[in-house]
Amino acid sequence: MTGPARTTARDRGQQPPVIFSRSPADPSVRLLRRALTQVRGHFLRSVAWAALRQSAFLAMPWLLGRAVDEGVQAGSPGGALLYGGGFLAAACVEYAGMRGWQLWATLADNRAGTWLRTRLLKAILAVDTDTLQRRTGTFGDLTTRATRDVDTVLVWIHGLTTWVVIGLTALVLVPAIGRLDPLLLLVAAATVPVLLVVNRVFPPVFGRRAEHLAAAHGARGSAADELLTALLPLRGVGADHVLVERHHRHSAEVTRSTLRLATVGSVWEAVAFAVPLLAVTAGLLVGGLAVADGRITVGALTTFVLWMGTVSLAVNAMIARLGDLAEARIAAGRIARVLDLPDPPRPYVGLPERDVLRINGLTVTRPDRAPIGPLTLTATPGEWIALTGPTGSGKSTLLRAIAQLVPSSGTAAFGAVPLDTLDPEQLHRLVGFVPEGPLLLHGTVTENLLLLLGDRPPAEVAAAAHTAGLDRALAQLPDGLDTQVGERGGALSGGQRQLVTLARALLRDSPVLLLDDVTSALDAGTEAEVLDRLRAATADRIVLFATHAPAVRARADREITLAATPGTPGTEPPVPGARGTAPAREQEPLHG
Repeated sequence: MTGPARTTARDRGQQPPVIFSRSPADPSVRLLRRALTQVRGHFLRSVAWAALRQSAFLAMPWLLGRAVDEGVQAGSPGGALLYGGGFLAAACVEYAGMRGWQLWATLADNRAGTWLRTRLLKAILAVDTDTLQRRTGTFGDLTTRATRDVDTVLVWIHGLTTWVVIGLTALVLVPAIGRLDPLLLLVAAATVPVLLVVNRVFPPVFGRRAEHLAAAHGARGSAADELLTALLPLRGVGADHVLVERHHRHSAEVTRSTLRLATVGSVWEAVAFAVPLLAVTAGLLVGGLAVADGRITVGALTTFVLWMGTVSLAVNAMIARLGDLAEARIAAGRIARVLDLPDPPRPYVGLPERDVLRINGLTVTRPDRAPIGPLTLTATPGEWIALTGPTGSGKSTLLRAIAQLVPSSGTAAFGAVPLDTLDPEQLHRLVGFVPEGPLLLHGTVTENLLLLLGDRPPAEVAAAAHTAGLDRALAQLPDGLDTQVGERGGALSGGQRQLVTLARALLRDSPVLLLDDVTSALDAGTEAEVLDRLRAATADRIVLFATHAPAVRARADREITLAATPGTPGTEPPVPGARGTAPAREQEPLHG
């Protein structure tokens, strides 16, 4: 049976699923069906091999029983050897069938895992960060969905072929046991209503406790993510114990939920295992009397006992698969909440290599916060526009809104094409966004530069690194671009991390670059060199630069100053009844 480690979580407030519901409108059912459709060929091959394996497996007790009868009752060594040879041949077929079954089932769940994780990544890239936060709660929980929840669905896919094995077992053994002796069939059939009751009582309880454990895992994943991110800064002020204690509390809740789920699961499995064993015991008593009366042979009784063992295995497999289904439904529901299926993809449209960026009335509104904007501007290729204003005035937020990372009103268009109508992949190629706090992945500098870009000629990588000043920043490191950046880029300084992300944006050759104070961690001399090279390299691109830096402002063609939002530190208190901020104020061109 599936263990607690594969149990998934649920979103807060999600209603407990009806485990056996077949409603196609259920997002979890829809997702499971779509995942199975992706691996239909592999699944059918695993079914064929599993049917071959189970046919041979069911034949083996019959061949063994005939060998016993030939050797013991008929006194025919030759007949016993003949059926014994058939038993060995069936064993070889059973082995080959099992190999083929597991091979194709494993390929199926691996392919489904790739499909699910790819869809999750595309869905994450397609929505703004606010929407993603609402769907997942925290990014730690998002990690749980991409790992534990996907793995839980894969366990369900891997075990689906078992239902074919269970069905074939019932189809073969019901008439076969009936031919042995009707009383033996009655003994075997008596287990069915008991098992139906067992599987009516336990699944709802198991599902509810699985959901509680899922929620606990999601909370602990979030706590672990916060712990890894903020441990060092908090340790510097002596507050690291706060996050550690929070992680311990969530871990304790995971332990409690795991034990509660394991209690239900163990009782469920034990009862389901005991019922067929009791049936075997009763069958031995009935069969022994039948042998004494001469109604069946010793070999037939041997066959029955072995077949009842198969029945026990089939029942246990059925219980495990029902547990897999309960957990997979919960996991698929959580994944579907991120995917938001069905969500038709935005079509690709024809875009020029270079065009005008038009922003009209772009405003970001969030609950319990003052609106940011409106921002209106028209930028042509080759222009640098500095977006300035007090801390908290919304410079970074407006850049994210242009990049479609936060929901907003107003319009942002490249030429005549609104950015919010573009396919996500096309949007990411068009608009390169470099945040102030860059995140690097574990690996080398080069691997981070080529992230999602594929292979590029070394000369092209070196040119982008030179333009961004990255080559000079890494000159003191022996491995240069092959330097390991460490976890989350921790082996590099803040300025080096900024230059890596800037060089990566240059490699993408996006017509529009949104730079969020990317030179803030550089010294004055390095900043001036980087900006001069960057200005030359973006002579045919649109650059919007959120900044406080005088060096950036001095090189910008225009400067747009955002007014302070109400409540921003260092500003006057808001006037009662006032809402939002004043529109962004555009200055005259600074030069040229």
